[in-house]
Amino acid sequence: MIHEILIENFMSIKNELRLSLEASPSKKLPNNLISSNSDNLLKSVVIYGANASGKSNIIKAVFFLWNMVANSHQFNVNSKIPRIPFKLDSKYEQKPSRFEINFTYEKIKYKYGFSCDNEKIIDEYLFYSPKGRLALVFKREKTNKFTFTSDNTKQENIKSQTLSNTLYLSRATQLGYDKTKKAYEFIMNNIVINMNPNWQGYTFKKIHEDPKLKDKIVEILRKADFGGIEDIKIKKERRKGKEIKIEKDGFSQRDVEDDFYEPSFSHKKKQGDKEIDVEFNINEESEGTQKVLAMLGSILDMLEQEKIMFIDELELNLHPEITKLLIKLFHNKSNTKAQLVFTTHDTNLLDNELFRKDQIYIVKREPNGPTILTSFSEFDLRQEHDFERAYLTGRVGGLPFIDETLVD
Repeated sequence: MIHEILIENFMSIKNELRLSLEASPSKKLPNNLISSNSDNLLKSVVIYGANASGKSNIIKAVFFLWNMVANSHQFNVNSKIPRIPFKLDSKYEQKPSRFEINFTYEKIKYKYGFSCDNEKIIDEYLFYSPKGRLALVFKREKTNKFTFTSDNTKQENIKSQTLSNTLYLSRATQLGYDKTKKAYEFIMNNIVINMNPNWQGYTFKKIHEDPKLKDKIVEILRKADFGGIEDIKIKKERRKGKEIKIEKDGFSQRDVEDDFYEPSFSHKKKQGDKEIDVEFNINEESEGTQKVLAMLGSILDMLEQEKIMFIDELELNLHPEITKLLIKLFHNKSNTKAQLVFTTHDTNLLDNELFRKDQIYIVKREPNGPTILTSFSEFDLRQEHDFERAYLTGRVGGLPFIDETLVD
C-alpha cells in the first residue's frame, strides 16, 4: 500500500507536491480505511481541478517513476532520460526533477526516491524497516558517490556496473541483489497506471480464463441495470498480424501471431409467449457498457491481487452512479489492501457519504503558474458539509475561470 508520493519539478509541478494516502484521525467512514501497522491508509483518493490545472500530470509523474524503474537498466551510455521539467521558470529547466514513494509491502515499510536531469541520476536512496525502524539499503549522491551499510563487496560490484543514467534500484535487482528486489517488485507489479482507461483485452482474457470472474461481472451488470446482459461468451482465436517498428532507416514490419478474445453478449427477447436468447457483439453494446466491462475485469482482478490503480478521468463515458459503484468496490469491507487514485471532473462524486475529507484533493493553477495540490482537510469544512456545493461555489478553489465576455 502507498503512504505518500512526492513530486518536484515535473511538467506543471514546480515546487514539492505531496499526495498523501495516510488518513487523518477522523473516525468517519471507517470502511474507506486500510489498517497498516500503526497507520490508517486511504482506500481511494480523488483529484479535482480545472482543465490544464495539472491533475493528469500527477498521474504522469507516477508513470515516469514507474517507467524509470522498469526500463532504465536497459539504457546505454548515450540514452537520454525522458523527463520534462517545469518550463515556465528558466531556473527550473536546469534543476533536477525529484520523485519519492513511501509504501508498505509484505508488512515492511519502504522509502524510495531519486532525482535526475535529462542526462543522469543525481541522487537516489532506498530505506526499509525489517525491524520496525527505517534502515538504509543504499544512498547515492552526486551521481557516482554511494553509501552502503551492508553487503559492501556485492554492492560495490553492482555500482561498477551501473551507468550514470540508470537507477541503481533497477540495476541491482536485475543483477540479483535481494535487498532491492522487494521494492522493485512492488513498484513494477503492484502499481498500475492508465492514462486512458481501456482494459478490454485484459478483461476478456480474464473472463475466458476465470468463470467465477465472469459470473461476478455479469451479476454486477445485472444489478447495475446494464441493458439486460444475461451472459458473456468469449471466443479465443489465434490470429496473424503485423508488428511495425520504427528503425533508423524508416519502418520495418514482421509477421506475428497472437491470441485475440472476441466477446458476445446474451440478451433476452420475446418471441410470442417465450423468451429466447439473442447475441450482441461488442460494437452493438453502448460505449458506457463497453467501458464498464473493460474497467470491471481489471478492477476486480486488481482488488484480488491488492494492487494500486492510478486512473486519469475515471468517469469518462460513465453515468455518475456507475462511477460510484466502481469506487465502492474499493471501499468494500472485503478490500484490505488495494487502493485507487483517480482524477475526475464529475462533481456528483463529491458526496460526503462516499468520501471522507482527506480523500479529496483540489488542484489549482494560475495562468503560467505551477500546479498546487490542496486537501479538502485543509479547509474549514465538516464531514457533514455539502462537498459539491463547497466546490462549485469556489469555496475550495479548483474551478476554471471563464471570462463571461466570451458569450456576450
